[in-house]
Amino acid sequence: MQCADVTERLLEEELAADAELERHVAECARCSHVAGGLARLDAVLRSTLVVSPPLDLQRQLVRLANEAALPPSLPWWRRLDQLDLMGWLAQHPQMAAAQGLATILLALTTWQVFGWLSAFRPVVGDVGYAMELLAASPAAPYLGGLQIDLQSLGLWSLVGIAGWLVAEDGPIGRRLSTRLRLP
Repeated sequence: MQCADVTERLLEEELAADAELERHVAECARCSHVAGGLARLDAVLRSTLVVSPPLDLQRQLVRLANEAALPPSLPWWRRLDQLDLMGWLAQHPQMAAAQGLATILLALTTWQVFGWLSAFRPVVGDVGYAMELLAASPAAPYLGGLQIDLQSLGLWSLVGIAGWLVAEDGPIGRRLSTRLRLP
């Protein structure tokens, strides 16, 4: 091995253990002097180049990293284009079965409500009489203990009223049936 080759090998970043290189450095005074000088230079450079950055620079870097890691908060209307409806609306077998069952039950309930409304002609006085009967009923203490969901009660009342309005005997249904009658 020649001295020029040894110098090139000593200047490599990652110096691997090589028996021939170590033997040449031990035998050659020039290569031994170069290896010692490179070791001292490496030690000095490592101790002086590793410095901690100033506190202001550290804070600025932390702020930049946090800003890059967290996307800016946008109002909900600007995030609508990022909304993935296909993931939400993807049909799964259980969901399709539940929706089908709910549709059948809704159709059956609507059919029964329309049938009841077409067979029953409500009188305004009936509501007051029914409330009197309910208040005087021995079942009144039991009804006081029931939890009543007012939102569902209101919703189904609106559905019932709408159904009664468009039923054949309802005000809108009567008008429609007189207009659509065939001669």
